[in-house]
Amino acid sequence: MKFTVEILSGLCNVLKSFVTALSIGDANILPRFNAHFDADYNEILDDSLICHGPNEFGESFVSARLLILKSEETEQPDLINDAKSLGDHPNIVNKSLAPLFSTNSIDWFYDRKLIADTVYERIQNGISKVKWKNEVLSEVEKVSSNFEYPLLSIQIRTWTHKFDPPNCTSIRDGVIRDYNFETYKNAIEEFLKSETPPKTIFLTSDSDSVLPEYLELLKDYNVITYTKPEGITELQYSAASMLIASKCDMLVCNRLSTFSECIWWFGGCKANVKPIF
Repeated sequence: MKFTVEILSGLCNVLKSFVTALSIGDANILPRFNAHFDADYNEILDDSLICHGPNEFGESFVSARLLILKSEETEQPDLINDAKSLGDHPNIVNKSLAPLFSTNSIDWFYDRKLIADTVYERIQNGISKVKWKNEVLSEVEKVSSNFEYPLLSIQIRTWTHKFDPPNCTSIRDGVIRDYNFETYKNAIEEFLKSETPPKTIFLTSDSDSVLPEYLELLKDYNVITYTKPEGITELQYSAASMLIASKCDMLVCNRLSTFSECIWWFGGCKANVKPIF
């Protein structure tokens, strides 16, 4: 079956949808999205993954989840998450595709032991089919070439990115989005005090304004930050940030962030994670 992913939300929601589609068939993506912010997936994905016109359009595929197949239902336990209260199970806009999928979910969990091997291998197969443009990969190589391992990635989600809804932290839809420095600090310090502490810390955030507080906290450690350089687009920067962070052995992140999820999954689910909130 052939699918076309339509872009109706942010990068990592789209990537989760795209990876699911690629894991079960051929898939491409509509490149433009300017409903809430300007994004062009031609900037980050190889042309072979782009839908160029109606003649290349498959079944519409829109989700924000890593969907479980009906055939995997007996192998994959349902990991109950915050979104269960929202009532859209399976979470897919095109309801003609719903019979393919289980109502069981795995989203917002960061424990490889909880993921059935069949599900893990299928999703990783989907991830392996994502072909990035050189503009993204060159940024990843430029930054990660300075890493010494073990690597701790810290992904700070304040929910105040310029493309977030202005009332993001006050929305009460069954999912509570929050930010607190002390909570991040406590999780970070657990890794710093472990038997095998990180040799490099990669620090990234959806808001550069909070970085100084973390740099002060980590002033005695080898910290590498990545803020948007000249010459690449916002979307290229976001994709590169996720892929750089995915090289980690340890991860501190917001549990409810799909950006954090993609860091973990694109890194092969190998990182030891301290998810907060």
